[in-house]
Amino acid sequence: MKISQILDKVDDNQLFVPAFQREYVWKRKDAKKLFESLLDEFPTGSLLTWETSQPPELKGGVQHNSSMGAIKLILDGQQRITTLYMIIRGKFPPYYNEEEIENDVRNLHIEVEKKELCFYKRRTMQDNPLWVKLSDIFNNKIRFRDVRDALESAGNIVSRDRSNTIEDNFVDIKKVSEQEFLEQAVPVKATLSEAINIFYKVNASGIRLTEAELALAQICGYWPKARKIL
Repeated sequence: MKISQILDKVDDNQLFVPAFQREYVWKRKDAKKLFESLLDEFPTGSLLTWETSQPPELKGGVQHNSSMGAIKLILDGQQRITTLYMIIRGKFPPYYNEEEIENDVRNLHIEVEKKELCFYKRRTMQDNPLWVKLSDIFNNKIRFRDVRDALESAGNIVSRDRSNTIEDNFVDIKKVSEQEFLEQAVPVKATLSEAINIFYKVNASGIRLTEAELALAQICGYWPKARKIL
């Protein structure tokens, strides 16, 4: 499934995160490494989903009802999807609010001539049109010609080769949203217990959950308020 399709499904209430999953725990360095890998077109893992008409409690306060039918849940890949949602959309995903995000990665910037990534630094970026916020590129708030015009207005000579490099980099950046995450699906017939057990097993990679976090995920699958209470 393309990254753009995943984010659209989140916005359209077609893709959810179960409440038994831990919160967003990635650091800014993790977000930067993910986007670097995507720019380089390196593998970034798969997405594990589960489609069910009897889901556990969902993050974000959404209440499932029978009129919604079967919905799809993210069992593995939530940290990556949340990261990409913040960087590409420039806002928090609907299943989180601002207080729940400890590390806000929305201000990841890119130097559009060298494709160097860095989180916002006022001294470095304030008066340098080459440094652009990634979400502004994805949302067409800043285009290639805006950077070129700003450089020329500041007295810089923008040769044809330099102009082409910057334009090509804009294209490469926007192509990130068209990259695909391999989607693996838990069988529809799986029970909640089986889905949680699969979630437990796949979290042997990535930023590994502690035994306490895995135990809490098991508990929250049956007692949704456990995470907040404990």
